[in-house]
Amino acid sequence: MPNTLAHMGIQALATRGILGAAGRTPFGWTDLNWVYLGCLIPDLPWILQRALKAAPVALSPIDLRLYSVVQSSLALSLVLCAALACVARRPGRVFAILALGSLFHLLLDPLQTKWANGVHLFAPFSWELLNFGLFWPEDWPTLALTALGLASFAYAWLRVPPAPLDLAWPKGRALALGALCLAVYLAAPPLLFDGPMAADNHSLRSLRDADSRVGRAVAFDRVAFDGSAITTLTGERLVLLGPDLGPPGTLSVQGVFETRDRVRLTAVHRHWPLVRDVFSYVALVLILLAWGRSARMSLRARP
Repeated sequence: MPNTLAHMGIQALATRGILGAAGRTPFGWTDLNWVYLGCLIPDLPWILQRALKAAPVALSPIDLRLYSVVQSSLALSLVLCAALACVARRPGRVFAILALGSLFHLLLDPLQTKWANGVHLFAPFSWELLNFGLFWPEDWPTLALTALGLASFAYAWLRVPPAPLDLAWPKGRALALGALCLAVYLAAPPLLFDGPMAADNHSLRSLRDADSRVGRAVAFDRVAFDGSAITTLTGERLVLLGPDLGPPGTLSVQGVFETRDRVRLTAVHRHWPLVRDVFSYVALVLILLAWGRSARMSLRARP
């Protein structure tokens, strides 16, 4: 999926354009804070997954991946949008911004090539992954979108006057609705695990059913390669059979299980190391800076 900086630029322009055409007033800095948050919503499960992997708790890596797959679908992203909108002074407007941001995020992601990976726009009715595969993360469209995101943020930071955060503590129905939506967002994923597992999203069924995987086609997106084998999300080591793959690095691979722990390759792509992660970390820092500046103004505005 594109890095978060790439999402920030195009989604800020698209969200402002659509809501502006609908007759809304021009956006201020507070609205951009919500736009930036909307860029993150489908990625929040993946960010949480990384944090939990580093935590000293025993979790099934397959169940953790299934949880993130379900939670990052459009349906549950919209549920989280509704929960977050309940803490805004203008919940209807904020929900529209967050919902558009989530939709744009999930429409932009499948433009990149991701084997055995993609997005779910129609879950829980369909768990087939959507992926158009037009370009790789290292190709020029991704780099152009990344530059657009950085330029867009710099312009807003320097030229758009900041404003306090548009937040309000929910009460009554707003509090009940927000709590209900948050509960659904957190509790619903395990009830839907069977869908993405049956569809073999992220090759999870192939990883779980080790005894029946011989002869089955498999693909992995951005996995660690040590020079002869890849390491899967479960920590399993799979030897790659095929042409010379070069030095260790990060690969996307397609192939067929020749034995339980050997994969005969049919296609392979080498990724630039850390490029996507670095740009995403930079974007997270910028978003925190934007929200922090507005939070500081909110504190100063208090009597």
